[in-house]
Amino acid sequence: MDEELLNELIEDTTIEDIGERYRAIVDLIGIRKFILLSNYARGDELYFPKVENVVSPARNRRIKKEFNGYNSKELADKYNLTIKQIQNIMKDEPPVGQMSIEEWMGGAGVNSGTADPE
Repeated sequence: MDEELLNELIEDTTIEDIGERYRAIVDLIGIRKFILLSNYARGDELYFPKVENVVSPARNRRIKKEFNGYNSKELADKYNLTIKQIQNIMKDEPPVGQMSIEEWMGGAGVNSGTADPE
């Protein structure tokens, strides 16, 4: 369908034109975005993941920022997780306060020693 014609038809569409089972979605995103989403799907069913799965990477970043080595229980309570889940999120992170090899060496690389080349 021509984009100009589609835009005109969207402007003429009312909530009553939308099937009742879809009106809750229209209330959330509006008629224009619902029609554009419908055009995108073209009759296929769309799968929407659980909100927990969508926001878990952001949650995990926050947990990693807030973790101090002693607050697993508080973080578990705050984010409605278990202490084991907090430990799993933190398992690949260096222990709090541990220096990286680069920090320990003062930012110098292994091959950047001060030995005299002569």
